[in-house]
Amino acid sequence: MASMVSLRRSSGMLGLAAVAVTAVGLQAGPAQAGAVGPKQYFTGVINGKDGNTTTPITIKIACTGPNQTGHPRAGQTLAVHQLFPPASSSLGYTGEDSKIGAFFAAPPGSAQADATSRIFTRYDSPKSLPTSLTLPCAGTGKVWFSPIPVVPPSRSAVVPVRFVSKT
Repeated sequence: MASMVSLRRSSGMLGLAAVAVTAVGLQAGPAQAGAVGPKQYFTGVINGKDGNTTTPITIKIACTGPNQTGHPRAGQTLAVHQLFPPASSSLGYTGEDSKIGAFFAAPPGSAQADATSRIFTRYDSPKSLPTSLTLPCAGTGKVWFSPIPVVPPSRSAVVPVRFVSKT
């Protein structure tokens, strides 16, 4: 009988140890962002909000005086997030590509990057929204997250945005 009680205590201690090790393992650190690669579905992320939506995501614009345009406020971000099938046709698709660019106008056929473009080679790795962009002080628009180069069957994820003047 004494050995049965001892066995139960030992089993209980082992169970607690296993739970503790598992909990520590789960808290070891953030998951590593996956690499952008061929044949992947994705969406754009603006200021931490998933772009797979019909509701425009707010981008704050610094506008002064009677200007109709301004520059994005500092501290805003862009990113891409991988999604897994089944996927809707509104998502982006990398096709054979391994890079995704963010564009505030429809991307050129070759989706060449410029100084205001952000190019992503990893998912869930935010980059700053360029404050050098000139954007409307109010209204709605779109951000194209496009595989580079745009060659079928790749396709862009188009994210609706709302520009809001913040002085």
